[in-house]
Amino acid sequence: MTFDDFKHLVGTTFRNPDAAARQLIGLNLPMQARWMALMLAVSVSALMAFMVSSLFPAPEGAEAPMLSFVRQPLMLAAMQFGAIVLGAGLMTGVGRIFGGTGNFADALILTVWIEILLLIVQAAQVFLSLALPGLAGVLGMLSVALFLWLTVQFAKSLHGFTSAPKVLLVMFATLLAMGFVLSFLAAALGLMPEMPQ
Repeated sequence: MTFDDFKHLVGTTFRNPDAAARQLIGLNLPMQARWMALMLAVSVSALMAFMVSSLFPAPEGAEAPMLSFVRQPLMLAAMQFGAIVLGAGLMTGVGRIFGGTGNFADALILTVWIEILLLIVQAAQVFLSLALPGLAGVLGMLSVALFLWLTVQFAKSLHGFTSAPKVLLVMFATLLAMGFVLSFLAAALGLMPEMPQ
């Protein structure tokens, strides 16, 4: 894929995500290339997060728990790797439960492409943080909306669904269920913070 092809695919994704999904699936990339694309995306993302934490350090005494991961790029990359693989697995499995026809390999390349687009937005956000900090916050909120919109559109295309609102509803239900399961596991392993008395 040339740089012009890349730019064209980015534009198509925003104009017509269904066509972009078909184009990505139609590349028929070998599984090894899909895993390599994932490794590259999470590596760049982790390094960018580390750079941002260095450029914009948190005030003294205001350290967030997530910052400890951001300062360890390998750990952050591993977490993102696991999250994307889990997301692709859920996109495949939940879609099939509802009659979809997609497979994990195609779900993986679609979720990797979402991560790549979010990296572009993140890079723009870093630039705006230096020039126009107020707009950087707005762009951060827009990136969340972009993630949700692309995930719904790509899941719809992957499985041949026709209703985006139904896909969105199922996605939120899946996220709630996953949140419940993960919080239960975290509590069972003693990872949840203690409640104040």
